[in-house]
Amino acid sequence: MSGIHILINDSHGVYIPQFFAEQFNVEGWEVEKGDLDILIAGPEHDLYWDAWNDVTSYASYQDDDGMKWTLYQDGDLFAICEDRMTAEEYKNFFGEEKEVA
Repeated sequence: MSGIHILINDSHGVYIPQFFAEQFNVEGWEVEKGDLDILIAGPEHDLYWDAWNDVTSYASYQDDDGMKWTLYQDGDLFAICEDRMTAEEYKNFFGEEKEVA
């Protein structure tokens, strides 16, 4: 199983955060309701980008195997689990070598 999954492609542009809040199943991602309400309001809301920064900085999901997934946006919105990423995936995704514990 890969440690990288594209959740929303970049064709949604500035609406990726709104799409995430409205259309994506955020249950289990530990996202604050206040942030979701702001994102649903859309990019015209004054705090839209601050709320999105909070979500991408702090949201996480624990899968059935106990692995922690986080959000990462670089054009597309990804769910990533560094513990599941191979050294090659990590290098291709982040451009640097994965530290081995």
